[in-house]
Amino acid sequence: MRKKSEERCQSILDAAKTVFEKVGFQQATMDEIAATVGHSKATLYNYFSSKEQLFLELARRSADAHSEQLFSLLVPACGNPPIQTLPDQVNEVLGLLQPSDDLRATLQRFGEGVMQNFLTLQSLAARRMLIAAAANQPEAGRLFYQNGPVKGMQFTAHFFEEAMNAGQLRRADPNVAAAHFRGLLESEVYEPGIFNARPDLSASEVQAVVERAVAAFMAAYAPLKNATGT
Repeated sequence: MRKKSEERCQSILDAAKTVFEKVGFQQATMDEIAATVGHSKATLYNYFSSKEQLFLELARRSADAHSEQLFSLLVPACGNPPIQTLPDQVNEVLGLLQPSDDLRATLQRFGEGVMQNFLTLQSLAARRMLIAAAANQPEAGRLFYQNGPVKGMQFTAHFFEEAMNAGQLRRADPNVAAAHFRGLLESEVYEPGIFNARPDLSASEVQAVVERAVAAFMAAYAPLKNATGT
């Protein structure tokens, strides 16, 4: 019975996401969401007291998925599944980079994963919805930001800090390095994507974009002895 209830809740959330992406948060109604999912409006209110509560739950789940997916890109395919508590996740990340690791290959794999998970047109459509709704639902915006992008940047910063400790990158503020790497990944694709002014990228296009981002990042953050040739 509980499983059936959870499935129904998920179907309501899926329908709400479809409606929010189609017409926007302001124009969406519980009537339209009920029609989309095929339940009565009374059934929706048994699970969610308002459209706002529905949206907050979508933001929470999106943030959790964002954090988990991003972290999964930082662990080897043969590694253990990510643990949900932040300290254990950070410890997993810290154990990734060894002096013998190929940092460029790691960044390439990570960057391609970011592009394929978070910079597709579908992902950016969901982000547009969150950005628009955050104007009137700041709690939803804060929830997504703190539990999604912020955690992702924390993971990435710890990753770069360990690379610096191993001498693979020059010493710098790892939080700034994480922000720079993210900016480089987004620089060619984010703005045209958020305005729906480009098609989704092919695998070869993703690879090329990430290669350029990694090259620029390594040019800026390579150890000084390698950058100077001394």
